[in-house]
Amino acid sequence: MARMTSREFAKLIGVSQSTVSRAMNNSPLVPLSKRQYIQDKAKEYGFALNYQAVSLKTKKNNTIGILFPKHFLNMSTNLMMTHIYDCLQRELKQWEYDVMVIHYGESGKDDPTFEKIIKRNKVDGFFVLRMELSDAEVKLINDHQVPCVFMMNAGGHVRQELNYLFSDSEYGGYLAGKYLGQFKEYEPVFITAEEEVKDSRRRYRGFVKGLEEYGREIKDSHILYCHLDVNAAERCVIEHERLFAGEKTAVLAYSDLLGIGVVKAAMRLGIPIPEQMQVIGMDDIPLLKWINPRLTTVHVNLEEMIPLSCRLLMDLIEKKDVEMHRWLKPRLILRDTTI
Repeated sequence: MARMTSREFAKLIGVSQSTVSRAMNNSPLVPLSKRQYIQDKAKEYGFALNYQAVSLKTKKNNTIGILFPKHFLNMSTNLMMTHIYDCLQRELKQWEYDVMVIHYGESGKDDPTFEKIIKRNKVDGFFVLRMELSDAEVKLINDHQVPCVFMMNAGGHVRQELNYLFSDSEYGGYLAGKYLGQFKEYEPVFITAEEEVKDSRRRYRGFVKGLEEYGREIKDSHILYCHLDVNAAERCVIEHERLFAGEKTAVLAYSDLLGIGVVKAAMRLGIPIPEQMQVIGMDDIPLLKWINPRLTTVHVNLEEMIPLSCRLLMDLIEKKDVEMHRWLKPRLILRDTTI
């Protein structure tokens, strides 16, 4: 008896072929009830996916890899990365692609997973959310001709031979500096992440340029460092209580998470916001909708970046002769933590 194809099985039970494939692979893109229904029907009719045949026929895995930054710990801690993952997953669903997450864990050290996935052709392409890749990793991508799109923030040197869509974080810092610089009675402060030295420099350069338009400058003693999480930022402000309680300050935080930590510390110390301390974050993560006071932030243009990145990666997978090198401008969104 001939083996039933996925197309025949899908037609038999009244669903699409791609839905059958996802359900049989336990993809969360298919609701649990429908997944269970399809799997039960597969047992009833003796159907099983022929993975080798699918791969040989299409030469595709219908899976996209997402390489997270080295500082990424988990979905509950790195909320901007979580937000990007959600946006990418929703967009890729329209292209009938699943995702495979790759990250380095708490150590942040290189691990062979990325190399293994490329050499074993586990994915059709990659979104790279890391600031930079090593020469060895770039060589690996080029040698195996892996379609890759680099996203989010550039660290130091940008490799022009790679396709990327970056948020212009220097311009984001400039917007914050230009806004806060107009308040002459507020001393500028920059609170940044120890894990993101190179991108932090971009944001800081922009901040300085914005302040300079009002003849303002930031003192070296007003550049503070902490780890990339809410509690670390809160501790940082409390440790420098004398600075924040002694004068009015205008704070640019490296990210929204640090901005939330700054606001928490101000509330603990009884520092009025925005009357004595103004605070601007960067990213505009969805969590801000439920935080009170609402954090002023620099909004990263994901609504343009995500569709463009997916379209570009699909074209690269189809071996179309395309390239893209774009810096997308963020915008300042004023809320409760600024005047």
